[in-house]
Amino acid sequence: MDAMDNRDRIASVGSPGPKAGEVAGMSPAEPQTLQDLGLPSLFLGHLTLKHCFYMDFFTLGDLAERLKVSASIISEVLEYLKKSKWVEVRGPDPMHLMVSSVSLANRHSLTDAGRKHAALMLEYDAYAGPAPVVLKDYWRQVTHQSIGKVGVSPDHIQRALKGLVLSAEVPEQLGVAAVSGKPLFLYGPAGNGKTAVCQCFSKIWEDDIVVPYALFVDGQVIQVFDEITHVPSEAAASGEERVDRRWLRCRRPVVMVGGELTLDMLDLAYKPELKYFEAPLQLKANNGVFIVDDFGRQQISPQELLNRWIIPLETRQDFLRLRTGQKFAVPFDQFIIFATNLEPRTLVDEAFLRRLRSKVKVDYVNRTQFVEIFRRCCDQYHLEFDPKAVEYLLTRYYDNDQRPLTACHPRDLLEQILDYCRFYQLAPRLTPENLDRACHSYFVA
Repeated sequence: MDAMDNRDRIASVGSPGPKAGEVAGMSPAEPQTLQDLGLPSLFLGHLTLKHCFYMDFFTLGDLAERLKVSASIISEVLEYLKKSKWVEVRGPDPMHLMVSSVSLANRHSLTDAGRKHAALMLEYDAYAGPAPVVLKDYWRQVTHQSIGKVGVSPDHIQRALKGLVLSAEVPEQLGVAAVSGKPLFLYGPAGNGKTAVCQCFSKIWEDDIVVPYALFVDGQVIQVFDEITHVPSEAAASGEERVDRRWLRCRRPVVMVGGELTLDMLDLAYKPELKYFEAPLQLKANNGVFIVDDFGRQQISPQELLNRWIIPLETRQDFLRLRTGQKFAVPFDQFIIFATNLEPRTLVDEAFLRRLRSKVKVDYVNRTQFVEIFRRCCDQYHLEFDPKAVEYLLTRYYDNDQRPLTACHPRDLLEQILDYCRFYQLAPRLTPENLDRACHSYFVA
């Protein structure tokens, strides 16, 4: 499938989308032939041989489970390996004598020549996981389950932001940004909930997607599935035809990076000891959310990140390069959030700000919001809320422009009180005396 065609389809406007637990788009059907699989037969033969290397004896069913492909395809591969004198039949498996198909019950093992050849293949490329997915199939699936096609309603936003105290206009602005699918720029003074808002975005989209274990590109394997990034769905697929097991059903991914972000993390990572590639962060985040927290404090400058992503942000496709120099296009389909407490115009120029269509300021809270946050934090820490103590705090430390009302202060001051009381083995209480002590330790003169 042509990459540009896919790009246009990914950019299409969203619809209401699947309900919670449903799979976005259609799960790929299980390929029944080598042609359906799309992989070169020689590559699949070598991959099967590498799996065999780690087993003394194996059945056709064992290999089908490890490579996540149909028994009919593995049967073809095994016939090729037997003709090459790399695999031999060792008789029926005593644990599967009741299996109706003799071919499924037969045990196999590597010959001496097969073991040597498998060891040679492992030296060249140590990948021995499920059979990878070809690039055109990946393009097609990412397009089907694009995050831009999933509708977002006010209910979704209210549910995701539940527990946060925000200005009335902020949830609406966030909802409009989520519907657009375009990058969101969150800015405002530190300590007022930008990171918390970012983390809430993982709760907006409730449907599942499918993620490939690996991709096959120009003879090379690229590992995509990441146990940290991709959370397998607990919902079992039901009422579906046999699906392609080379794809794993997961929640939409959320990738969050901060000051540790480097340009290398946005390119293919070659594993010298394993001889295959690991997908960059933005590829792992496809069909999900990519959050750049503390934007402007990375090891790379905002301008360098702009130069790397200005084309993908515009065209919805990215270009990666193999060690051979071969370039190829991959979909760039994620909801991107840049969050910063720095002044936006000191970070990027107008060209970049224009591409960040939604800009939402998370500002200092007002007096009513500050008191409400204090009350919720008291509930969270099982402390009795005392409005008079909070009024004392506001009058003594905030009024007359002594300092702005910052959303994180209630939590931090209460934790100071809890730490003091735990140190002296006292029952924690919200009192003016305890608040004075906490403020003395917390605020800089």
